[in-house]
Amino acid sequence: MTQGRSLQTLLIAATIAAIGLTVNQEASAQTPPATPTPTASPVPAPTPFASGTIGGVLYLYGIQSYAPNATGALDTATGADRQGHDDTSDMLVNAAYTSGLFKASITGGGYSFPTIGQAINPTFQACTGNACVNTNAYSAVPLASVAYTSKDQHLTVIAGKLGTMLGAEGIFTYQNVNVQRGLAWALEPVISRGVHVGYTNGAWSVALEDNDGYYSGSHRAIEYSLGWAPSSTTSLTFAGINPGANTPGNPTAGIANKSEYNLMYAHTAGKWQFSPYVLWVTSPSSAALGYAASESAWAASLLGSYAFSSQYSLGFRIESVSNRSGTSDAGLNADLIGYGPGSGATTFTLTPTYKFATYGMARIEFSHVELRNALPGTAFGPAGTAATQNRIGLELGVMR
Repeated sequence: MTQGRSLQTLLIAATIAAIGLTVNQEASAQTPPATPTPTASPVPAPTPFASGTIGGVLYLYGIQSYAPNATGALDTATGADRQGHDDTSDMLVNAAYTSGLFKASITGGGYSFPTIGQAINPTFQACTGNACVNTNAYSAVPLASVAYTSKDQHLTVIAGKLGTMLGAEGIFTYQNVNVQRGLAWALEPVISRGVHVGYTNGAWSVALEDNDGYYSGSHRAIEYSLGWAPSSTTSLTFAGINPGANTPGNPTAGIANKSEYNLMYAHTAGKWQFSPYVLWVTSPSSAALGYAASESAWAASLLGSYAFSSQYSLGFRIESVSNRSGTSDAGLNADLIGYGPGSGATTFTLTPTYKFATYGMARIEFSHVELRNALPGTAFGPAGTAATQNRIGLELGVMR
């Protein structure tokens, strides 16, 4: 068994074992539900006003790549990524109206999605061809919604631009323990436009959403989740999304007919936070899209953090992703992770973090990616044939 396959097996086994431990130890807990996923520090503390809150976030980053990506850069003539990048990761204003049963919220500004193992593009990079990234992908107003919550707080109805229910990593860098997002995150939807209905009672929660899938604009998808939080420190969630089989690709997702199924666990134990999850992705056959066969991929990821003190913490992520296609598969939907049919990747990210005062953060980051069976030209280095990439990054930010 190869090292990559061994890591995949280990991560899935760890997730299943953690789920079993939770079932055995906490089945009788009656604490109100919570979702304790690993989060970056500090947490935004927006300024309250008479009927709501308003706050801002400003984060800057610099990342140096060793063996940059051979493809994927929209700001170079050849598509080859540059070795060094420094830019704004988040420059956002968050405002919310929170008075009464009807509420509203909006997030506006600039943002970027630096992702491990993928080319890094400017925060305000214009769309090129059929590809959009960062701020231009979801506009300068990425999130905006109105909501109704029943008096007993059980029922919630939300409409607007909404973040996905899948995955353990947030949309913006300041929401995560790592600066860069993971390759599992890159498989998932990010933002969609739709209507969300959620119901919570005790430790259980359920949600159903009709939206436009991978931000297609017109093709519908059903997204859903079922959660169980037996205590304030533990939660288990299953989430999924099912678009139509004939949903075409768009500037935010080259393959947009893919269904995804995500099992997520989160647990806080003293100074530790853990959030392992597994993700299964399948793209069905579609004569309309030229997809001759159904193709699939899967990912296993372990995210976590350790707080040495109120100021110092260490975030980490270990993951493995794989296409289930063969390396000779010529299907148009055979490559779901981006390195060619039959390819896979193992990644490791380590992010020491320093919190200053109650409003700022500084963190450095080391990341490593190792590819398996990558199609020549899609990997790292000038020729796209290097199998490994290392990066060193720095991010500084303030929020209020």
